[in-house]
Amino acid sequence: MTGFVGRERERALLTERLRGARDGAGRVVLIGGEPGVGKTRLAQEAAGVATGLGMFCAAGRAADDDGSPPLHAVRQVLQAIGAAGEIDAGGRAPDEPFRRNAAVVEAIAAAGAARGGLFVLLDDVQWADPGSLRLLVHLARNIAREPVAVVATYRDSEPAPALRDALAALAREPIVDRIALEGLSEDEVGVQLNAVAGFAVPACVAAAVHRRTRGNPFFVGELGAQLARREVTDADGLPAGVRDAVRARLNRLGGDARAVAHAAAVVGAAAEPALLAAVTGLPLAGVLAAVDEARAARILDGRGFTHDLIREAAAAEVPTTQRLSLHAAAAETLLPGGDAARIAHHLLESLPLGDAASAAAWARRAGDLAVEKHIWEEAAQWYGRAADAGIPERVDVLLARARAQMRAYDIDGARTSLLAAADLARAEGNGEALAEAVLVMEGVSDFLWDPIGHSLTNEALAALPDGDSGLRARLLAGLVVMDVWRVPGDAGRRSLDALGMAERVGDRRALVEALRARQFACSGPDGAEERLALGDRLLAMGAADDDAAMWGRLWRFDAFAQMGQMHAVAGEAAALAALAEQTRSPLCRWHTLRCRAAIAHARGRYREAIALGEEAIELNRRSGHVGSMLPSVGFLMGVQATIGDFEREPEQIVLQYLHEAPSWGMRGMLANWLLSAGREQEARDWYTGLPDVEQVPAFVRLPAASGLIGLAVAFGDTERIERLYDAMLPHADRFVCGGAGVVVIEGPTRLPLGIGASALGRHAEAEAHLRAAIAEAERAGMPGAAATARYRLAHALLAAGGGEAEAAVLARAAESAAGALGMRPLEAAAASLVAERPRSALTRREEEIAGLVAQGLTSRAIAARLHLSERTVETHVQHILTKLGLANRTQLATWFTGLRTADA
Repeated sequence: MTGFVGRERERALLTERLRGARDGAGRVVLIGGEPGVGKTRLAQEAAGVATGLGMFCAAGRAADDDGSPPLHAVRQVLQAIGAAGEIDAGGRAPDEPFRRNAAVVEAIAAAGAARGGLFVLLDDVQWADPGSLRLLVHLARNIAREPVAVVATYRDSEPAPALRDALAALAREPIVDRIALEGLSEDEVGVQLNAVAGFAVPACVAAAVHRRTRGNPFFVGELGAQLARREVTDADGLPAGVRDAVRARLNRLGGDARAVAHAAAVVGAAAEPALLAAVTGLPLAGVLAAVDEARAARILDGRGFTHDLIREAAAAEVPTTQRLSLHAAAAETLLPGGDAARIAHHLLESLPLGDAASAAAWARRAGDLAVEKHIWEEAAQWYGRAADAGIPERVDVLLARARAQMRAYDIDGARTSLLAAADLARAEGNGEALAEAVLVMEGVSDFLWDPIGHSLTNEALAALPDGDSGLRARLLAGLVVMDVWRVPGDAGRRSLDALGMAERVGDRRALVEALRARQFACSGPDGAEERLALGDRLLAMGAADDDAAMWGRLWRFDAFAQMGQMHAVAGEAAALAALAEQTRSPLCRWHTLRCRAAIAHARGRYREAIALGEEAIELNRRSGHVGSMLPSVGFLMGVQATIGDFEREPEQIVLQYLHEAPSWGMRGMLANWLLSAGREQEARDWYTGLPDVEQVPAFVRLPAASGLIGLAVAFGDTERIERLYDAMLPHADRFVCGGAGVVVIEGPTRLPLGIGASALGRHAEAEAHLRAAIAEAERAGMPGAAATARYRLAHALLAAGGGEAEAAVLARAAESAAGALGMRPLEAAAASLVAERPRSALTRREEEIAGLVAQGLTSRAIAARLHLSERTVETHVQHILTKLGLANRTQLATWFTGLRTADA
C-alpha cells in the first residue's frame, strides 16, 4: 500500500490477510475509530491491494438517513457481484433470517470462487441495521475456507447496542482481526501537512495542529488545505477547528449551491434533488446545477456528503429559524405516502415552530411501525419523543414506551416510564390505565421492583370495578408472581383463582399470565410434571404470541432440567435461540444465554459456560435488571469454584445488593464461593444465620438445600445435615436446579443426598445414593457431576472402612476426568484422597492377566496368548475382581493403570 501517511503495521496486516484470503483462508477485518481518522481511506487502500492480487472488489456503505432500507450495504455488495436476488431468500418463513443469511453467504462464497477471490468492503457499519450486523457475524462464522476477505469500518465513538453485540460476537471468531485506528503521531501529522500544503510546515505549526486535532487525518487535511493557501502560517493564527475549514469551503460556493448544501445538511437529503427543490424553493434544474457545483468542490458525492463532519459543520451554520422551517417543509413534502419515521423526524425537529400534536401523532405511528418490525429500541425512542411533544393520549404513549423498553430489555427505562404513566393515571382517576401501567412488568421477576409493584397492584385492584375481568385476573396473577421471593402458603389457591377468572372471561392475555402464576405456584421439585404440562399449554397459544412461546419454552426447559432429561433440555434451548433471533428481543436473548450457559456447565464445557455467562451479565448491566444480574453473577461464581479460578472476586457485586436482595440467596452464594476459595472463616461467617430450607422459596429450594448441605458438612453442622437430608429425600429422583428460571443444573439430587448420608454415618445409604448418582449423571451426559460423584463415593467407602481398592479406582477415575475437564480443585482432592495406593495381593499369573485386561484384550485373546483355556482365564478374572473389591473389567483396567503409574 502506497500514498498513505503512517499505518504501516495496519497495512502490513491487511496485506497478509488479503493474500491468505485469496488462497482460500477467508478473513474478516474490522477497522474502528473516530470520524475522520482514516478508516475508509485504509479500507480503500486495502481494496487497491486486493485488486492487485487479482481479487474482485465489491463495496457497500450503510447510511444514517432516516428510512434507509434494511440490509442497505449488503444489497450494494450483492448487486456488484450479480446476486441481488439472494437478499430475499426465505420468503416470509419463520426462519427467514437464517435462510437469507445462508443464501447470502453462499452467493458471496460462490463469487469468491468464480472470480479468483472476493474483497468485500462494508463501510460505516455503525449505521447498519441489526440484520446487516447479524449477517456480518454469520459471514465470519462461515467463510473460513472460502477465498473471501471482508473489511468493515465503523465509528467506535458512537456504537449502537446492535453494533456492540455484533462486535462481541465477532471477537470470539478466530478469523476476525480488529484494527483500532488512533490519530497520527506528531511526526506523521508533519508529513501529511507537508504533502497537503506543498511546503515544509514549521515544527511548531505541526505540533499545534497535532495538539488541536489529536492527529485526526481529516482535521489535519482540512487545516493543511488552509496552510496551502497561506491563510495561516504559524501556531498563533490556526483556525479554531474543522467548522471553520468547512465554512470556508461552503463560502466558495455560489448562493444556490450553498443554500442546497445547507438544506441537505439539515434535512439529510443530499441525494434527493426533488426534496431539496421543495424545501429550498429552487427549481429542480437549479438544484441539480447546485449539486454538481458542490460535487466539484468535493462537498457532495453521488451518495451524499463526502464526509459526515462536513455535513455536521454545514448544518451548524444554519440559523435556528431557517433550520426549523426546513424541517417543516421537508415533512410537508413527504406527507403524501412518505415514510412515517422520516415524517416524524422532520416534524419533531421543526418544533417549537411546527405543530406539536401532528409531530407527536407521527412519532407514535413511527413507534408502532418499529414494534411491528421488532425494533424495540427504536420504538421506545419514538414513543418517548411523542410523549415529550405532548399529546392528550400521553398515558397510552408512556405505556407503549414502557412495553417497548421491556422488549428491549431496558428494565430501568421501563420502570421509569410506567411509574410516570401510573402518576398520570392516578391524577386522571383512570383505574384501567393504572392497571395497565403495573402490568408492564409482567414476565419479569425483580426483587427491587416487586415491593413497589405489589403496592401499585393493590391500588389498581381497588380502582377497578368489582367482578371478573381480564385486567383483574392479570393483577391477581401478578401478585402471585411478585410473592415469589417469599414463602406464601396460599400461592396454589390464589393461582387457581386467577386461572379460573381468566378462563371465565376468555381473555387470552389474562390466561397467559394466570398460567405463569400457576407455574410459580408449583415451582418446587414435586411440580415438574405439571409445569411441563403448563408449558405445553402455553406453547399451544404461542403461534400468535411471542411472549407465550418464550415462556412455554422456558417452563419446559426448567421442567426437563429438573427431570434430568438433558436431550430435551437442549432441544428447548435451540428453539428458544431461534425465537430470540426471530423476535430480536434482548430479554429472550438473555434467557437464551443463561440456558445455553447452564447446558455448557452441565456438559463440562466450563470455559464456554463462563463466556456465555459473561455475555449474559453484560446484557444485565445494560438493562438495569438486578433480578437477573445476581443469578448470572452466582452462576459465574459457581463455575469459577468448579475450575478453581478465584482471581476475579465477586464480593463487591454481591455486597452491593446484600441489603436489598433476599438474604438466603446472597449469603449462601457467597459462603459457598468463599469455602471453595479456601477462605473458611469468612465462609463460616456468612453461613451463620442462614435460614432453614423451609424458609426458602419453593422455586430454589432444591438448589438451596444442595448448597447448604455442602456447607453444613464442611462446618460439622450435623443437626442441619439431618434436616436437609430429610427435605431432599422425597426428591431423590430429581436433578438439582431451580424450578423457575434455571441458572445451573448441578446433577442428580442423589449426589448431595449421598454426601449428607456419609457425613451422618449412614454408609449403606450413602453408597446407594452415590452409585445411583454416578449412573444418572452418566446417562444425562454430565461428566463433571459423574466425576464428583465418583470422588464422593471413594470418600464414603473409605469413611465406612474397607473398600480401599475400589476407592482407589474411583479416586483415580475422578482425578483423570477432573483433569480432562479442567476441574482443578476436584482433581487435587481426588489425587490426595488415597495417597498410598493399595498394593496388589495378586499372584504373578493374576497380575499378568490383569495387565492384559488393562490392554483391552478379551478372555479368548488372553487365553490364546498364555496358552490357557478361556474358562481358566474367566476364573482368574473373577478371582482378581473379588480380591480387589472391584465390580467389572473396566474398573480393573483403571486400577491396574493407576497402579503402574504410581510405580513409575
